[in-house]
Amino acid sequence: MYVVGIAQLATTIDVESPLLAADLGLTPYEARMYLLSGLPAVVLLTPEKSRALELLAKLRGRGHDAIAFDGAAVVASQEMRAVRRFRFEDDALVTESPEPHRLPYDAVLGTLRATHQTRIELTTEEKARKFSAGSALLTGGLVMTKKTTTSSVTRTEDRQEVLYIFRNDNEPPWLLRESGPKYEGLQDRMASTERANFLTTVAVLRERSPQAIVDDRLLGRKVPERIAQVAVQSLARGKTVESSSEAGMDLLAHMLAMWLAKRARTAAG
Repeated sequence: MYVVGIAQLATTIDVESPLLAADLGLTPYEARMYLLSGLPAVVLLTPEKSRALELLAKLRGRGHDAIAFDGAAVVASQEMRAVRRFRFEDDALVTESPEPHRLPYDAVLGTLRATHQTRIELTTEEKARKFSAGSALLTGGLVMTKKTTTSSVTRTEDRQEVLYIFRNDNEPPWLLRESGPKYEGLQDRMASTERANFLTTVAVLRERSPQAIVDDRLLGRKVPERIAQVAVQSLARGKTVESSSEAGMDLLAHMLAMWLAKRARTAAG
């Protein structure tokens, strides 16, 4: 699956919407919704490389900072190195479980904060036997009960911040979730809440990797439903994805990291 996105517009949404609509075969209103969700914005997911490159050329021809890439480059959150039990050493962040892994501070390309929204729908069935006058009459009292099944649906929703840690040494990204890590590695900076400890961990990592790109624009960002559905189906590659937004946010985070890295290289000359 090939991904085309716009990282920065050269004009306004009002100017671009009808042009993008013509490119995609949509109405101007639909194209506008693609852009109103925020930048970077995914505007096309297609199995056709030629179509992706054609749209990329049109977008860049209109002056936009656009990007296209193969979705196979996206590493799903579940496949990233999870930061659970960790410690800060002089030259690296080290995870301690299940076995030690080191992330040198100078290997950090960028740290991107984002929000994962998880929806879990649980259906439960309860089977029971109840007295049935009808069954009793029909069977002459041999069967006095009948089986009944009742079902109920429980929906829960969870939102938590995450930190995508992209690397500059061709190693897979690391992921720090707000909920779940053991924060003893903060030592005397450890607080009483996960939220405070998460923010402290982010701050310490950013202090120790000053060369890295810092970006928080994906905080609170909602993943459009069309992107969430296609991302789960096409980019999860057979993995079970609990979150309705996680796969889509992985996609946006990779796109943003690629664009920011490109800008940094251009600025460096």
